[in-house]
Amino acid sequence: MIVNRLEERSKTSIEESVKVFNSTYEVIEKTATEVIQKHKELISDITLSKVSKQALEPVIIKIMNKRNYKVEGTTRQELIKAVMDHILGYGPLQPYLDMEECSGIFGNSPDSIWAKIGNKMIKTNINFGTVENMRAYIRTTIQANLKGELNEDKALAKFEDPINKLRIVCAIEPVSHLSPTFVFRKHKKEAFSLTDLIEMGMLTVELAEELKRYTHAGANFIFCGRGGSGKTTLMRALLEEIDPQLRMLVMEEHPELQLKHPNAVQYLVKRNTKGEVYGIEEISDMGLLMTIDMYVFGEIRDAEAMSFYNGAYAGNISWSTGHAGSARKILKKMVINMKKSGCDLSDESLLNMLYESINIIIFMDKFTIGEVVEVVEEGKIEEKYNTLWKKENHQIEKIKSTDMLSKLKEKNLLKEGDGKIATNISNNIVSIDRAVSCGKSDRP
Repeated sequence: MIVNRLEERSKTSIEESVKVFNSTYEVIEKTATEVIQKHKELISDITLSKVSKQALEPVIIKIMNKRNYKVEGTTRQELIKAVMDHILGYGPLQPYLDMEECSGIFGNSPDSIWAKIGNKMIKTNINFGTVENMRAYIRTTIQANLKGELNEDKALAKFEDPINKLRIVCAIEPVSHLSPTFVFRKHKKEAFSLTDLIEMGMLTVELAEELKRYTHAGANFIFCGRGGSGKTTLMRALLEEIDPQLRMLVMEEHPELQLKHPNAVQYLVKRNTKGEVYGIEEISDMGLLMTIDMYVFGEIRDAEAMSFYNGAYAGNISWSTGHAGSARKILKKMVINMKKSGCDLSDESLLNMLYESINIIIFMDKFTIGEVVEVVEEGKIEEKYNTLWKKENHQIEKIKSTDMLSKLKEKNLLKEGDGKIATNISNNIVSIDRAVSCGKSDRP
């Protein structure tokens, strides 16, 4: 795989001139090109794990000494490591990709390369020097390695690196007309646990316990927010709390969840060589024949919203992520997507169906839970959303909806005060309220 990439680079001519460079990338590219031309067998052995990658270091040192390459403000050892990263990885981006907390790298122009570290966006010291260098990096280090199509007719393309859990989007001219651009989205190989997320400041201990309670009760969740806000990360951690006896069908376009749950069936959306589509709608329909207890949608952004609704309304536990600017906007966005399925019901009817299907909406903001909202199927339109938690006050409020109260009661998970305002909804809820108000919950 790497050899193909290296052969692409080897076509570049080697300049023999000795000079001090301002751009680290230029020295890296020149040194790497000469290494690739003269030591293909060694690189091949390294990629096949026949020899250690450290065997490449003396080769690089010899070339650098011979050419006397130097870069202002960069040590020789830093240059050597950068060349090795360039040949065996993603070049100057590799040190950031190696960081545990790095979730993304964003190249806007040769001297504007940013990285998302934890919940902070930082500007890196990476500088490709010229637009031509940045274009060459995309073509030789990304395109040639991952075998994707990127040209003037397809100037915006997506690449997948499943080994390193990377999803990469690149753009060149004529679409990205000022400079080539790239975006690396990095998915953690091992899921963060809830404990990890608490330590990282995503949520509090008290909120984690409350979300686990909703999870164990079988609540239907939607995790919403902007791109990169932590939706999938939180969903992944909570999914590991699911009872191992429950059969779970996971449907994704990109393999981000990688669950360890022993009863999870994990499928990817694909189109085969005959043009047949295995989409979320097709896979979820097939799930009806697979004795599935829970449906997990990697992301809802189109007509598959109707599949989500069908599963939730039929009594299956259903979880998904979605893009929205607040917890209260996601259901309206789902209505728009549901209508893409060809459904001719009114917006009001679809909303009412969702009110009866969704239990909990979690809004993510900059890798932090911004708000947790309960959907209440009873009452007037302005009463449909019950705010359970906001990051401004960290106060956990009480559950109100009949559906959630019933699920909590069934699993013996009711807490002191749950359901007190729902005494006029049904006799069933009245009995719950009386038991709780007397300090007699159904918990053992």
